[in-house]
Amino acid sequence: MEVKKRKGNKRMKTVKGMFRYKAARSMALPFMLALCLLLAACGGNPESSPSDGGSTSGADRQEDQTPENGGKKEPLAPVEVGDDYRDFTATLADGSSITLSDHEGTVILLNFWATWCGPCVREMPAFPMLVEKYGEDLTLLAVNLGEAEVNVKSFLERNEYEFPVALDQEGEIGMLYPSDGIPYTVLIGRDGKIASIHLGADTADAMYAAYCEEIDALLEEE
Repeated sequence: MEVKKRKGNKRMKTVKGMFRYKAARSMALPFMLALCLLLAACGGNPESSPSDGGSTSGADRQEDQTPENGGKKEPLAPVEVGDDYRDFTATLADGSSITLSDHEGTVILLNFWATWCGPCVREMPAFPMLVEKYGEDLTLLAVNLGEAEVNVKSFLERNEYEFPVALDQEGEIGMLYPSDGIPYTVLIGRDGKIASIHLGADTADAMYAAYCEEIDALLEEE
């Protein structure tokens, strides 16, 4: 009797298991149909989704199909000595704007920096001295990369810096002059060619002497 009872229990478990399987399979079909409808409504085709992660409607995708990367700009190759400078217009911390090409014919010192960068901050006292020495023969522009305007202004006021500082919060200028780090300084001659490139910095006095030597040489060129 005990053996038959065990077999009976086993048969009942089997029947119950089959019932649960059939029930689960019957529930899975409407779930899969609902999932397919949801994917279709969301545009499940990966080729039609924007590559920059933003949401774009079907109408927008049909109207703007030109850029394969979703319109996201790709950084250029780094500049090299002898290259033409890359022009841009930037908003300055004082609310005005500057266009680099408006200063052709002067020596241009283009510096990329951030307030959290120790070497950037350490060399910065050299810039007011350069502006005072060369006057209109030198266009000095320090491009702050990616920081909030209020933080940049606070830093400039605290250190009493009055030389031009561009705000590059979206990194558009940095993409024109890509580098492996900061501070990154590009000297442009009066002919519009890249004359020298500095990655990293020493003390303010050391950088002042180095920049003066290069600027003097550029100003002596015909």
